[in-house]
Amino acid sequence: MNFKKIDIYYIVTLLFLLLSANANFLSSSDLWWFLILAFMCIVAIGKKLFRPKDFKVIGIFSLVYLVLVTLRDLFVNGLEPEFLLSEILYLVKFVYLSFIFCVILKEKAAAYIINVMTHLTVLSFFFYALQLIGLGDYIYKYSTALNLQAQGVIQGYTNFLVFTFTKGLHDYRNSGFVWEPGSFGCFLILALMLNLFLTNFRFDKKSNIFVIGIITTAATTDYLALLIVFFLAYRYKVPKLNFWAIALLLMSASVDIAFPLLGGKIKDTYYEDLDDLNRLKYLEVFYKHNNMAIPLNRFSSMIYIFNTFGYKLILGVTNKYNIIMNKAYNINISNGIFDFLAKFGLLGFVYLMYHYSKFCLTYVIKTEYLIYCILILLLIGFGEPVLILPVVLMFIFLQVKQVNLIDSSKIRKKAI
Repeated sequence: MNFKKIDIYYIVTLLFLLLSANANFLSSSDLWWFLILAFMCIVAIGKKLFRPKDFKVIGIFSLVYLVLVTLRDLFVNGLEPEFLLSEILYLVKFVYLSFIFCVILKEKAAAYIINVMTHLTVLSFFFYALQLIGLGDYIYKYSTALNLQAQGVIQGYTNFLVFTFTKGLHDYRNSGFVWEPGSFGCFLILALMLNLFLTNFRFDKKSNIFVIGIITTAATTDYLALLIVFFLAYRYKVPKLNFWAIALLLMSASVDIAFPLLGGKIKDTYYEDLDDLNRLKYLEVFYKHNNMAIPLNRFSSMIYIFNTFGYKLILGVTNKYNIIMNKAYNINISNGIFDFLAKFGLLGFVYLMYHYSKFCLTYVIKTEYLIYCILILLLIGFGEPVLILPVVLMFIFLQVKQVNLIDSSKIRKKAI
């Protein structure tokens, strides 16, 4: 085997995505996580990829982060010192992973994420096809035999790095390498956006693979995000607002309302969520008997977090806010935006959105298109707790090719 031909950047990207997936034995073990971090550091040092500016960026970020969470946890919220340890662990594991990944890949990060995501998605099609023809039990049997199951997951869950299968729950939906179908769809939406950025919003073979992958997840919020991606691509290619643009927008809204998986499901979910909040005592008895947390849905998660913490969501509560929240009921939250707000507050959310917007604006040029990009991230964040993952945190440190910055600046001036 010729090790000189091994693409180290591909390996780094694959490991980065597998840890970001938060679904496998690698991401569930601190030992594996730190070993991969150490490996990435060795790669960065060996290839002399660290620059003085990088140390300055991560140094300032770490200092400000530690000061803010210390003041918030110990003095504003009056928490015990052990909560501060979880904030430091998150900084080292999640933020530093994103930082080192961006240091190694630099402006090549988006292209490599697209390539690796393409391969992981094609792999998912193979296992998803086995599910559809009734061979899901065999996937479960042989994957569990590998003894690679992650910790803290629901009954019937199994993951073998490149694919996740939950017996009896997701028999007809594609979870890919992430923990469940909706979350896999979030990764695919991000990959699709990055690919459209690099192809000047041309739908190539990779874009089509991502679109098909999103369809196989059967996830409502991902479908809505996909519609906005389509509309963004159309508006980018046809900047002048015309009859067809308005017709496309109205047609998309009509589909949202008429299609049961979209409009109907959203409406039903909302009322079911309100009903769940009114019968938490009953649900607690049922799920406690089955050794499970109460699985609150998107809307009920949002309302429950807001009612529990209120104004504390401005600065956030703590990375381990569930310990405080679950003193009354054992709750499992599924709203990514309010999960992020509870952990890092509105202040942290605005900071993340600023860097994400700055990156997107390099490619989409106009403010209108940027609004679509923000809406897409808000949709997938509302649907799944992905905003806290390295695959989203990377936007804080992600770089683009200098030529793109120059070209975009010229085009932006013409557009104005």
